[in-house]
Amino acid sequence: MKVFRLVVVVGLLGASAGAQERITLTAPETAPNNLKYRVARLEIDEDDPDTVADEGRIMLNLIGVERRVEVTCIYRATTSPTGTFLINALNKADLSSTYNNNATTGTLKQRIFHRLVIMNEAPTICGKSLAGTLTGTPQ
Repeated sequence: MKVFRLVVVVGLLGASAGAQERITLTAPETAPNNLKYRVARLEIDEDDPDTVADEGRIMLNLIGVERRVEVTCIYRATTSPTGTFLINALNKADLSSTYNNNATTGTLKQRIFHRLVIMNEAPTICGKSLAGTLTGTPQ
C-alpha cells in the first residue's frame, strides 16, 4: 500500500506571534485556560485507490497559545466530511484566494479553522468545542 504523507510543522520562525492565523475562543477555557489555538502540526494521508478501504486522513494538532496544551483533530473515513473528501477538495483548491467567510476560500489554515469553528465540526473532529472567531493574517 502506498501512503503519501505530507507533514507541515508550523513554527514562529521569523513571524510575529500576534499576527499568525489562529482560533480565538468566544470564552476562555477553564482548564487548560486557553483563549487561542494555532496549528502546530498537519498530517495528510492520501487514500490508496488500489484498496477497498478509505485510508484518507487529515490530522491536525492544535496547540494552546496561553498554555501549551495540544488538541488533536482527525478527519477520517468515518467522519463527515471524510478525510479523502477534504484532501481531494484541498488538492484542487486555489489557496491564494481571499478568505470570504466560507470553507472554499482563503488559505489552508483559514479553510480548516472555518470548518472547525464556523461549521462547528470541532466537537466531532477534535472531541471538544472550539467556538470563537478566526483571527490573524496569513504568514
